Amino acid sequence: MFGTILMASAAGIIGTGLGGILGLVFGTSSKKAMSYVLSFASGVMISIACFDLVPEALTLSSLWIVVVSIFIGIGVVQLLNGVIDKITNSKETHVEAEELRHQKDMISNESRKSFIRSGLIMLAAIALHNLPEGLAIGSGASHDANLGLTLAFLIALHNIPEGMSIAVPLVAGGMKKWKVGLLTALSGAPTLVGGLLGAVLGNMGDFMVAGSLGIAAGAMLYVTYCEILPEVILLNKGRRPALFSICGIIFGLIITNIMI
Repeated sequence: MFGTILMASAAGIIGTGLGGILGLVFGTSSKKAMSYVLSFASGVMISIACFDLVPEALTLSSLWIVVVSIFIGIGVVQLLNGVIDKITNSKETHVEAEELRHQKDMISNESRKSFIRSGLIMLAAIALHNLPEGLAIGSGASHDANLGLTLAFLIALHNIPEGMSIAVPLVAGGMKKWKVGLLTALSGAPTLVGGLLGAVLGNMGDFMVAGSLGIAAGAMLYVTYCEILPEVILLNKGRRPALFSICGIIFGLIITNIMI
């Protein structure tokens, strides 16, 4: 259990916190660079879901149980997004890349408020999305310690650009840097909660582990295709991000097979 706590904490808090620091350092200087990082991260997430979570779940349960679990994961994230939309009275969490190109001292007070609001919406969305990621680490670790370690490493890697996506609009809005860093790191805390939940469910038997892994896979695929990739399109309409996404998939495949 203690090992699960450490892995989930590292993946969530350290991953997003490091991304926040990078966001503070590089700011909004290069939207193309951000698109490449996000694209690579999306590929890693696809690898985690398709080459790690789903195959592992299939070894523990039937195909249809895994399929249903994936759809449950998708539904859970959609529900969380609905909650965020109601709280913020907004159905759009992506920041227009063109707006972020302007220098900080050229942004009006109204625009600053808009950036702060966008950053906080992104923070809430990513914090909630970190729950199923922690669930994957906890349930995976309860089944196989090496699997949990691999998931923690890959999810921490993925959380770096997520932390950057929180920090960039907050910095553009004029929030103090220490606050941005703190909020970004705290957005990874739900990973710890998910990790503890996954560990508890994983100890209930193979069926629960398979279900947890399937739910986590569905949640990750939804976040990748409905959150990360739309943000990439806003940042860069070229074809090169697709190559970075493919590289992320291959990287995830290699790491998964080396570490397990």
